Amino acid sequence: NHPHTAGVLCTKVSRYTERTYHPDRLLQPQRRVGPKGPNARFEPISWDEALEDIARRLGDIAAVDPEAILPYSYAGTMGQVQGESMAARFFHRLGASRLDRTICASAGAEALVHTVGGKLGMKMEWFAEAKLILIWGSNSIGSNLHFWRLAQQAKRHGARLVCIDPRRTETADKCDEHLALRPGTDAALALALMHELIVHDWLDHDYLAQHTLGWAELKARALTWPPERAADVCGLDVQAIQRLARDYGTTQPAAIRLNYGVQRARGGGNAVRAIACLPALTGAWRHRAGGMLLSNSGHQRFNTAALQRPDLLGSHRPRVLNMSTIGDHLAPDAPHAPVRALVVYNSNPVAVAPDSARVVAGFAREDLFTVVLEHFRTDTADYADYLLPATTQLEHWDVHGTYGHTDVVLNKPAIAPRGEARTNTDIFRSLARHMGFEEACFADDDESL
Repeated sequence: NHPHTAGVLCTKVSRYTERTYHPDRLLQPQRRVGPKGPNARFEPISWDEALEDIARRLGDIAAVDPEAILPYSYAGTMGQVQGESMAARFFHRLGASRLDRTICASAGAEALVHTVGGKLGMKMEWFAEAKLILIWGSNSIGSNLHFWRLAQQAKRHGARLVCIDPRRTETADKCDEHLALRPGTDAALALALMHELIVHDWLDHDYLAQHTLGWAELKARALTWPPERAADVCGLDVQAIQRLARDYGTTQPAAIRLNYGVQRARGGGNAVRAIACLPALTGAWRHRAGGMLLSNSGHQRFNTAALQRPDLLGSHRPRVLNMSTIGDHLAPDAPHAPVRALVVYNSNPVAVAPDSARVVAGFAREDLFTVVLEHFRTDTADYADYLLPATTQLEHWDVHGTYGHTDVVLNKPAIAPRGEARTNTDIFRSLARHMGFEEACFADDDESL
């Protein structure tokens, strides 16, 4: 009865039972014996032993310099409760360094904030009513199946689908046209489209006058990008750019489904800004099936302060370290006080962080105390001192914000935790107790959160 999935699971989630019941799943706490690395050996240990020793070692480090402790986390199951709630409280109370979580979508998010005022866009369901859909940097069949169902509804009612993607994806194969531009040249294409909208007067002058700022400056910049210039930069035919501009400028409602790959390149944030300006030129936002969607997470304003309790910091303002440069922060020659302890949850930095050789070298430091909360023996887990078995989405309470549709989703546990697995919240709640933290907020259970 979910209004957006129509009872269909995406490819990733449809296999989640396999993950939960996989024979290699971590189901009890483990302590490393011997050297760190891919051949590291671990032995089972009780929860009480693990928590007591972890609390002691973190406490010893915090007594000298709490900012030498760094949490490292990202999306995990993307929940508000099992993400940064009890974990954030724990690290705030500890006074640990703070993590700037920039690895995925920060450039695009900031681009939206500075262009349309927030992480806001079309409602997903309205794409079914569009007459032209630009699927820009998105392999929707593989990674956005619920949107693709709506795009197909629109196509059955006569909509034209255009895929803009360097790769010939399965989505590109199913669209009416595919523009295979060179990677990282999206802004040039967007500016050339603006050029054509301007010179052919496919503009909504009233909308531009009433609802935009900086139009004169943008117009001047766009006029320096004729299709011939963009074609040379993007590796496209001039006629393809002109045809797309004509279709976009003369079709209403016209919608753009943008995805995050575009902003994961040098200048990617500005590329998102350029693309986000296109609906304003044509007044596409006047139509509910017109405009653009990258993220709708701005619709959901969670009380994160109540969940994360930054007041536990008091007057202390710890340093902030960027997760994308974790290799630099762990290096012996880091330009700041060293990180001496790392607690990893909801992430696998050895596999995902940039400059992986430098990241591995940092994790391999024998003087780095590392705790990893995980489902499996990951690349990061190979360098852990302690592995703590965490629950999957099927085994815990959570609340999920979304960035495609606009609903908030309650996640109820379908089964009890397998083996000795514990929720992230319970692990940090227990660590707080072992460290003697007496604040009442560390007693909040998951349903209360």
